[in-house]
Amino acid sequence: MLSHIRMKMLLIVIPVLCVVLMLSYIASVKTAKRLVDHETSERISSEKEIQKNIIEKNMNDAAEISRVLAVFAGYGCKDNSPDYFINILKPVVQDNQFILGVGIWYEPYAYDKSQKYMGPYVYRDGDRIIPTFDYSNADYDYFSQDYYALAKKTNNIVWTDMYYDQTSNLYMITCSQPVYDDNGKFIGCVTVDVGLSSMQKFISDYIASHDGTTYIINREGTYLAAESDAAVKVKSSVFDSNNQSYLVAVSEVISSDNGKTSYIKNKQEITLFYKTLNDLGWKIVFEIPESSINKPIGQLSNTFIWIFGLSLLFMSLTVFILTGRIIDHPVKAILREIKEIGVRNFDQEVSRKLVKRTDEFGLIGKSLDEMKQQLKQSNEKLEHSLKENVESQKQLILQNQILTERETQMYHSLKYANSLMEAIPDTVFVISQDGVFLDCIGDLDHLFFKRERFIGKNITDVMPQSIAAKGREMIDQVFLTGENQKIEYEWTSARITEYHELRIVKWFDDKAIAIARNITETHNYIKKIEEISYHDHITGLHNRRYFDQASKELNQSENYPISVIFADLNGLKMVNDSFGHEYGDYMLKRFAEILADSGKKGELISRVGGDEFAIILKRTERGETDRYIRELKEKCATETINGIELSVSFGYHIIEESGMPIQKAVKLAEDEMYQNKLYEASSRRSKTIDIILNTLHEKNPREEQHSQRVAEICEAMAKQMGMPDSDINKIKAAGLLHDIGKIGIQEEVLNKPGILTEDEYQEVKKHSEIGYRILNTSPNMSEIAEIVLCHHERWDGKGYPKGRSKTDIPLFARIITIADAYDAMTSDRSYRKALPAAYAKNELIRGSGEQFDPELVDFFVNHMKGLN
Repeated sequence: MLSHIRMKMLLIVIPVLCVVLMLSYIASVKTAKRLVDHETSERISSEKEIQKNIIEKNMNDAAEISRVLAVFAGYGCKDNSPDYFINILKPVVQDNQFILGVGIWYEPYAYDKSQKYMGPYVYRDGDRIIPTFDYSNADYDYFSQDYYALAKKTNNIVWTDMYYDQTSNLYMITCSQPVYDDNGKFIGCVTVDVGLSSMQKFISDYIASHDGTTYIINREGTYLAAESDAAVKVKSSVFDSNNQSYLVAVSEVISSDNGKTSYIKNKQEITLFYKTLNDLGWKIVFEIPESSINKPIGQLSNTFIWIFGLSLLFMSLTVFILTGRIIDHPVKAILREIKEIGVRNFDQEVSRKLVKRTDEFGLIGKSLDEMKQQLKQSNEKLEHSLKENVESQKQLILQNQILTERETQMYHSLKYANSLMEAIPDTVFVISQDGVFLDCIGDLDHLFFKRERFIGKNITDVMPQSIAAKGREMIDQVFLTGENQKIEYEWTSARITEYHELRIVKWFDDKAIAIARNITETHNYIKKIEEISYHDHITGLHNRRYFDQASKELNQSENYPISVIFADLNGLKMVNDSFGHEYGDYMLKRFAEILADSGKKGELISRVGGDEFAIILKRTERGETDRYIRELKEKCATETINGIELSVSFGYHIIEESGMPIQKAVKLAEDEMYQNKLYEASSRRSKTIDIILNTLHEKNPREEQHSQRVAEICEAMAKQMGMPDSDINKIKAAGLLHDIGKIGIQEEVLNKPGILTEDEYQEVKKHSEIGYRILNTSPNMSEIAEIVLCHHERWDGKGYPKGRSKTDIPLFARIITIADAYDAMTSDRSYRKALPAAYAKNELIRGSGEQFDPELVDFFVNHMKGLN
């Protein structure tokens, strides 16, 4: 009976406890799952914002640098050598760690009419900065590359998708900026390759520290960054999968900005959390298996099983002890007393005992009723206590689980954040909504104060007023709109001026993250490039671009009368062709120095073309302008380059009242300059040619003797052929000048005693074209220039430089070819003695119809008897 009572008590309490524990378990699982989803989503948002800010910063800097370089490339292609572009590009890569390469790519023949490909490129290889022209060829054919084709098609700055570069083993993205010439015509593009090392590190760190995987795709679904390098290298797509469930999920990812979805893989549910990363439509996707998400829930279940078992054991023991004390002990005492009564006195004693026990049982009954009531109350209190205890344990377990998860996530987040801080040149501040500095991490080398001076203080108490006001306004905008804010500011401290960029991002409801970067190098470099784009690199004067802008600003009534002077260096091309560009550059620099030191300081002096200069003088009358030009000519007359006088032609126009555009005045001044140039040209060019010829003969006396002998042979042959005196004089002059182009050949090659190498021979072959360019600068020498150009052409068309044949070669050139060859064979050379005349004539006969005009060879052999 007593055991039966105890069992009933247990059967009443245990089911109640089970129901309470099950309800608590279900609520805990739902709460845990909700917390896991929330924490995962928050983590993705945080990572996304960090990546977005880093990428946007580097992309903005790259876009600004490409813009400046595009201006320079557009205006500088006419005057600059390929090597000069390399010198401009190298500092860009060297001074900006996030830039992996930069190049300038010109349209076919835009840079040089004889050069289809022109693409100087500078790239980073570890610690080395490497310049190259290797990509300027048909094999690479940069015209077909995406960066080039898109810039040309859109006429606007474009960005390629992020891609994996196998050479550097890095993720990168390329900014392509179109380049235009003075007339707005597309002539190429500038590219800046931006390294995304932080993105690559983020992918590897996440995979190493979390279950599942992550990847970045573009708006078409192509992998830009992933755990599998192969998928990135071959540009695989998420749509390449055969899993229909996955295809449905990624379609939702592509069509939506942010959110989560799921798919089934190997009978397991995989959850996709995704966020849009930037304006290019990139999406960062986190794939987490349901088993990973449910892992903390499983741990929670195991904990509840233990709690459930312990609670049942505790309640059973409690019921067992209470029923023993309240019921079992009193009843056993009564039975023992009855047993002790003897049989003799059974009736009497029983009667007496019964009466007594009846009263006692009455009291016992009453006591039992009271005990039942007390037991009921005790059970209720016990049940309530158990519920509170279970609830407390449930909350403790849940909190412990959450804390453990957060601690793990915080550890990985801090590990990633610390790695990120080491990888980027930024200082990160944590600022409250009220503008108080709470923390500071990252690059602390550029801080103007020690941490102790600003942590815990308001931005208005630390920063200069102008910067603090902007910062305060940005913080308010961040919390008001939720959008990121950015400013650039100048900071001067201890006589040092630095430039910084500040980005502020909302972080939780009451804090913001401020990312500061020292952009002094980038800022100064952009300023330097802008200055280069306004200056001529040879003379240091302003260039045509600056002149066009500044001259319009000077054209104001308070500056009248304005003298617009146009100057042209005479013979610059002839000097370049004869003595080399270093002499031509020296001529330009010397004239620029004369202009800078002139008595009347020019308000604006610019080199506006290859050999052209423009000068604008404010409030200058005609007489003063004439005096200014006369003084310049006198100074130039005292300067010589290799014996050639520094000669300059001038023209000018006076703007005396408003209404005349500055460009029209420049055109009138230019027209007057060309008119003056015609009057001065003839005698000066003839004198210059004499100087060049004398210089050549000084370099190689044999050339003078050879040219005189060729001229004499040509003169004699022309007389034998019965030519008029004008033609005889012309061919004699052509014979004297036929090798004038050798002035442009290196002296050691020209005087080499042995046989020339192939490269040396190719250089010597250029002398006919150089001679043509020198002579063609003078109008009255144009016919002789054509003869000089063709004197190494062959009758069979295998000569140089144009490969002309037969009668397409001028007659006088065919005569000089024979005279030149005959004298070369019958004269001492640096590598052999003179050959007999008979041998030389036989060689001419052997070359008849191939190298030489056969009729002229026949005439030469039969009629030129007096030659030795």
